[in-house]
Amino acid sequence: MTDFDEVVVDESKVTRAIRMEVPLIMTTYTLPRKVEKYIEQVVGIFLEHTKQSRLRDNIIYCIQELVVNAKKANTKRVYFVEKGLDLNDENDYREGMATFKDETLANINYYLELQRQQGLYVKLILHLKDNMITIEVRNNAMITAAELERIRGRILQARQYNDIDEAMMKLLDDTEGAGLGLVILVLMMKKLGLGEESFDILRSSAETIARIVIPKDLKKAG
Repeated sequence: MTDFDEVVVDESKVTRAIRMEVPLIMTTYTLPRKVEKYIEQVVGIFLEHTKQSRLRDNIIYCIQELVVNAKKANTKRVYFVEKGLDLNDENDYREGMATFKDETLANINYYLELQRQQGLYVKLILHLKDNMITIEVRNNAMITAAELERIRGRILQARQYNDIDEAMMKLLDDTEGAGLGLVILVLMMKKLGLGEESFDILRSSAETIARIVIPKDLKKAG
């Protein structure tokens, strides 16, 4: 499924993917609102048929956070190219991030079209296999080593806290707007009874991958 020309979910495709234990893949380049709603519907059906409907709101939040972050990463790549800045250069990075949010929001359609033209996608994969639910959000704007270190540091910090209020006071980051959302995601998963191995950010040779792994028979924490 690519950019979701259809707005009605074909439930049979979802159930067939579950039954055959094959990945259910959704790809978008610009993430319009209709795509976000489509994803919500697919995830709801997927969790219903894997008997984890109680996780719906939490998992949808996590997926939305990761999908929006992936789109933002793609936008950042085209923005830095437009500005003639190098993401891997510390000084260029600081310079670009000082204006990134305001300038891209003011002209978001232009930058989204650049992403489409350059084939920068966001891909959501839902996969039930061997009684494990794997959720991946992938994008093909490669995360830099510094960005990956920063994000993993934020995740490590988040695991030290037990409530969102404490995290908000200590970890709010004005430069990287996605930071607090990732903290909430980690704390939410912790509350569900999922361990540290259940979430990670990875790099492959061509993609940045955010991965959530949930046992199909996960019981309610507490």
